[in-house]
Amino acid sequence: MGENSYFREALSDFAFDAAYGDSIRHLHDSGYTPAQIREYLKTQALTEERIQEVIDKYRGTSDDMGKYINNSRDYEIVKEYDQYGRSTFVMKKKEGPN
Repeated sequence: MGENSYFREALSDFAFDAAYGDSIRHLHDSGYTPAQIREYLKTQALTEERIQEVIDKYRGTSDDMGKYINNSRDYEIVKEYDQYGRSTFVMKKKEGPN
C-alpha cells in the first residue's frame, strides 16, 4: 500500500507541474505574488500555499539558504547566464577584502 501511495503522490506532483509549474515559475519571475498568480490563472485547483511551494522549490527553500544567513556579509547574489542566455541568481562567496 505504501508504494502505491508514493506512486500516486509522485504522479499527482508530475501532473500538477505539467499543468501549472511553468506558468507559476514564469509569473513569479515576472514579479507576481502567489495571490496575483492565483488570480491570473483563475483556477480553484490552486491555493496560495501550493503556489508558494512551487516557488520555494524553484528558488530553493529558506532551509537551503539558511546556512548563508549568519555569514551573509561574506556572500553576494550574482546574476548569471547560461549558454542559452537564460538568467538565474546564485549566491557566491565574495572575493577579496570585505
